[in-house]
Amino acid sequence: AKKWRDKPTLPTPLLLTTPQPSSYYTTATMRSRPFIANLDMYRKVPVDLLEGTKRGSILSTIAVATMTILFILETKAFFSSQLKTNLALDSNEDSQIRVNFNITMMDLKCDYATIDVVSVLGTQQNVTQHVQKYPIDQSGVRRSYQSRNLKQHDVQLFDATVEETIEELHADGEDAVSLDEHTFNIALEENEYVFVDFFANWCSHCRDLAPTWETLAEVMYQAAENRVEDQPDVHKYSDEDYNEALKVELPVLVGKVDCVDHHDFCLDQAIRAYPTLKFFVDGEEKGVYN
Repeated sequence: AKKWRDKPTLPTPLLLTTPQPSSYYTTATMRSRPFIANLDMYRKVPVDLLEGTKRGSILSTIAVATMTILFILETKAFFSSQLKTNLALDSNEDSQIRVNFNITMMDLKCDYATIDVVSVLGTQQNVTQHVQKYPIDQSGVRRSYQSRNLKQHDVQLFDATVEETIEELHADGEDAVSLDEHTFNIALEENEYVFVDFFANWCSHCRDLAPTWETLAEVMYQAAENRVEDQPDVHKYSDEDYNEALKVELPVLVGKVDCVDHHDFCLDQAIRAYPTLKFFVDGEEKGVYN
C-alpha cells in the first residue's frame, strides 16, 4: 500500500520594492535602448489625436483636382507639337533688308524654289530673283563657292590668244574703267550695258584674267571709235564732243572693282569668290559668273 504524503509547502517569495523617482525609470529606459533607435526626426502623431474638418476636406479636394488637371495639361503639351515662327527686325534705315532662311529639298532642284512675300495688307510680291542659292554636299554642308561648276576643267579662265601682259596693255592707258561705290552707280545710270570684273589683286586667277579683261575693254572702245568715225560731222567734233560721242556709241562699258580697296562695297554686291563677273542691263543685274 502506498502511503500518501503531503508535499511540503514552500514559502512564497516576497518582492520588496522601494519607491523610486520618475527620472530614474526614464534614465533606465533610455539606457536600455540604442542611440540610433532614439534618433527619430519623423515622429508620428497618434491617430486618436487627428480629427477631420469640413474646411480641410474642401481644400484637399481642390488640391487633388488642381494637380490632376495640371498633370493632364502638361502631359498633353508634352506629346503635342506646334510650329512657331518669329521674325524680329531691328531699327534699320536701309531701303532693303537681308533675311536668311534655310530650306532643304532632298530630291528637288533649288531652281524650283520660289519665294513670295505677303504684307499685312495682303500685297503679294515675288522676290525669287533677289534670292541667292548655295549648293550643299551630301552632308548638308555648304560648299566654299557659290554656284560652283562641278566641271572646272571645261571653263576657260582667260583668253589664251592674248599674248600681251597687263603692263604692256596699260602703256597707252587703261581702257577698263576702275569703279568704286559712287562711280559704279553713275556707270549704271549712263550706260545701257555694263560688264564689271570684281577682283582681288592677290588672286592668281584674277591676274590671269586681267590681260583678257583689258583687251575686251579695248575692243569695245575700238568699236565705239569706228562708229564715231563713220559719222559725217566727226571732223567738226571738239575733243570733248568726241569723248562724249565715244561714250554714246560704246557698246558695253567694261569696268573693274578692286575688292581689296573697296571691301565693303564688294560685300554689298555679295562677292564671295574672285574673280566675279557681273553683267548689267539698264541698271539691273542679268548675269553672274564666279
